[in-house]
Amino acid sequence: MIGVGVVVVEARGLGLRTSRGWVFRGVDLAVNAGELHAIVGAPGSGRTSLLLALANRFPTSEGQLELRAAAALGQVAGVHEPDPELTVAEHISERLSLLGRRVDRAGPTALRPGAAGELPAAELADAAGAGAGAGAGAEVEVEGQAGGRGGPDRRSTGRRGFFGCGAVGGRRVGRRRSPRQGRRDAVAAVIEGAGLGTDVPLDPASRGRDLTPVQRQILGLVLATLAGPGLILADDIDAGADGADRALLWDLIGRLTDRGIAVVVTAREVEAHSPSIVHRLGPPETAVVVGAAADQDTEVNR
Repeated sequence: MIGVGVVVVEARGLGLRTSRGWVFRGVDLAVNAGELHAIVGAPGSGRTSLLLALANRFPTSEGQLELRAAAALGQVAGVHEPDPELTVAEHISERLSLLGRRVDRAGPTALRPGAAGELPAAELADAAGAGAGAGAGAEVEVEGQAGGRGGPDRRSTGRRGFFGCGAVGGRRVGRRRSPRQGRRDAVAAVIEGAGLGTDVPLDPASRGRDLTPVQRQILGLVLATLAGPGLILADDIDAGADGADRALLWDLIGRLTDRGIAVVVTAREVEAHSPSIVHRLGPPETAVVVGAAADQDTEVNR
């Protein structure tokens, strides 16, 4: 974990010019570990382009950018967003697979998470992989079931469910679990292990096309945490969200920064209670300078 106060990304005089003129220009911005920065502006102000540039995912025309930690994108419409056909559980399983994580045979009940955010990445991977794959023939070992049925080393396939292990009279016993419940447990373990808590409104069986705007943002944050980044960036955090949804999103982002992760988001406006450093962008043609060096364009909500 990067220490709080350590700069994870810094821009100096950053600018982007196209054939139509400046998209943004003269950006001086430093983001420390554990900080939340919000780039605020109307549509067309260049906020998405700046966000992607800070993630080193978009070319710039002038200035310097130093990215000193692994960066991960959350939801960025049209660039990095949920697949409409995949479920929440499948998104998590696929992302873990892309990260090269092994799908373990142990179900999510074998997980023993500590405090929020302290679950090792490998255990997160095993939990989500097992939950998503248990209903597809995953093999799970069952030892000494209660009532004398079955014995040590008896095995069962997970085609109709898999077994979580508990203890009765000092012996480990098998408890039949449905694949659906297994997926729910695995997804819940990943979310809790990521430091987002247990009150996240994500149904593992929901497909990308059926997610609400706030659920798409939350899934983006969850997926971003899986690579263990020092910096997470998400676009249009308040798009399509009502007051309650916006409050939930800012709260969840705050939980990530409490873990020491730096977060940069774009938004039309920022909730008054959000402890964010706000950078306001004007129309592109004004070439507004943002950052700590321009006090008139930067404010801090505390």
